[in-house]
Amino acid sequence: MLNWIIKFFTAAVLAHTFFLWIGPYIVMSKLDKDLERARIEYRPECGERWVEGVVYSNPACLSDVASSRKPNPDFIYTLIPYDLKEGNLRVSAPVPSDDRYWSIHAHNRNTDAFYKITNTEIDGDRFEFLVTRDRNLKTKLPVAYASSNKGIILFRLTMKNFSEYAVLDEFRRSTNRKYVENL
Repeated sequence: MLNWIIKFFTAAVLAHTFFLWIGPYIVMSKLDKDLERARIEYRPECGERWVEGVVYSNPACLSDVASSRKPNPDFIYTLIPYDLKEGNLRVSAPVPSDDRYWSIHAHNRNTDAFYKITNTEIDGDRFEFLVTRDRNLKTKLPVAYASSNKGIILFRLTMKNFSEYAVLDEFRRSTNRKYVENL
């Protein structure tokens, strides 16, 4: 009997470890497919979602996703998928001047957040930063050091009610990104 208990717990620990290791990659693979679909599939009711490497989600189109994983409807999401094999990534985004919550989270390929900042930590109406793997890089910009070449940058902006969407959507669409070699 003791032998069966040991085998059961060993199998449980191994299965748990395997899923902790592979789970984030499954999540990111699904996100890659969703983002690719947003890039190539234009839906008039969702508006222009993919603009020069930046994905602007529309809260009205999030509810039609056939999945239990749904984003918070109080946020407007902006996503920037990246691949640092193309160079270091310079990101520039508008920062709200009111008491509205706004944040940036940069995630590695394994879904670990390696950089985060909110509007309460920023002075000014724009925030620029660099995503790189090069720890010896000299720059005056804030730097987010990634541990994988691929990942995603997630911006969240609170929407107090849906009537604000058009104004906030225009506001966030000045977000841009560019791969750079030297600074």
